[in-house]
Amino acid sequence: MNNYQLLPIDESYNSQMLPILEASPIHAGGLSVLFDKSPDLFRIPGMKYSPNHHIGFFEDKKLKGFASMGFYDAYVQGQVEKVFTFYHFYLLPEARGKRLAELAMKEFFAQIPANVNYGLTVTMKGNRPAESYIGRQVHDWMPPSRTLDELVVKSILFSFPLRNKTKYTVTNADMDDIPEIVNLLNSEHRQRDFGLPFEEINFVKVLNKRNLDIINYYVARDRKGEIRGVCLAWDCGSFRRTKVLKYTADFYPALLAYKAMEKVFPMAPFPAKGESFREITITDYAVANRDPEIMHALLGEIYYRNLSREYHFMNFASCRTDTLLKAARGFWHKDIVSHIAFTSLDQQRYSIPARLPYIDIAFL
Repeated sequence: MNNYQLLPIDESYNSQMLPILEASPIHAGGLSVLFDKSPDLFRIPGMKYSPNHHIGFFEDKKLKGFASMGFYDAYVQGQVEKVFTFYHFYLLPEARGKRLAELAMKEFFAQIPANVNYGLTVTMKGNRPAESYIGRQVHDWMPPSRTLDELVVKSILFSFPLRNKTKYTVTNADMDDIPEIVNLLNSEHRQRDFGLPFEEINFVKVLNKRNLDIINYYVARDRKGEIRGVCLAWDCGSFRRTKVLKYTADFYPALLAYKAMEKVFPMAPFPAKGESFREITITDYAVANRDPEIMHALLGEIYYRNLSREYHFMNFASCRTDTLLKAARGFWHKDIVSHIAFTSLDQQRYSIPARLPYIDIAFL
């Protein structure tokens, strides 16, 4: 570990960082996948965080790994606060097992301003090195941490025909809907920890920054024509993909079952090695009275419109304690579970109760 030097890095290191990311695949059930963020690792922080801090781990002037921390505005206990989050930590194989995570955390915690009181990170269940730090204080400079809740991603497979059969009519939003959309979103997110504040004045500006349009939002109306629900559905493939690197004999039964279903249902072909799954991500959602039926109507319409063999999955997520997860009932889906790890440099604030913590899965 003494041979490693920690130095700040920026966008000029992007081409050196990408091979390090590629050296960190996920292996499960005979399938190896990569959470591919090429060609620009700085696209996500540019859309989500301000400011950002990036650290490189250098050995003999060669970059062997990197870590990132970002800040964003979020509701905590009903008030808008600046929150910090750790969202990148990747190492080449030869740099692993050298406790570089501790060096990165020490450096990052030293940079947190005094008025920033809350922090979180999302760690997939089963990632034992990352899980080992939750709830453990091995140094005086390390604040306490705990699992606030679990993030459950409902990865819905586009397969058999299913459409919205509720009493709510779902359409694409238009510019006239923005005031009602913003009111709904703020009402939802204000009652959730780490929910996002929305403003009419910069709503379109944020969309443009993400290369989206108002029609990427969907609204659910009741029989009186009043908007009762909203969500954003978007293809994040330009900056984040799940790439298939390889599959072994252990995966063949699942692959054969998928290929058999392709012949019956309107499913996208399974990606070949080196190709990526195509996914629709559901974020920025809110429904009146937190009614799962309204959320189900939104998911049902988006699902039905995209039964075209183009997309593999539609991903909808919330914390495990959220009753809105019931909206995924009736869809063929798999749960992907992660820890929502929370910390605070202030002991009193660290003791806050969890209130439906929100994670924007578009930027994981």
